[in-house]
Amino acid sequence: MQTSQQPRKRQKLPIESVAAGVPAVKEKIASDENDRKEVNDLNHQERLAKIEGQNQLNKDKETNRDLRSKFATRVFNYLIFYSIFVASLLVLSGFKYISLSDGVLTTMVGSTAVAAIGLVGFVVNGLFKNVN
Repeated sequence: MQTSQQPRKRQKLPIESVAAGVPAVKEKIASDENDRKEVNDLNHQERLAKIEGQNQLNKDKETNRDLRSKFATRVFNYLIFYSIFVASLLVLSGFKYISLSDGVLTTMVGSTAVAAIGLVGFVVNGLFKNVN
């Protein structure tokens, strides 16, 4: 009696005993209906994946456009506010309502304006660069 722990020896069969043989293999080299269905399904899945990828790119571009519009408005509002603020300080100082030294006014109008406009230019350049 054999135990289940001992493997059974397989009997080696000669290649001639395989019923289908070489003609079946040669016949399978040509694609059949199932192969054509698989290829069609694969092509369909690839097309769907490309469409989904394009949809995602379009959604990303739309979101990017919305963000650009929102931040462009904010940058523009900041520049308007800053310009009005500096102009108000100059007018108030000119009519002697407030006393600011020439150094403060020069710094306010000159270097601060250049830094603010440079910063806005840097931000706007980053927002509106061409990513294509």
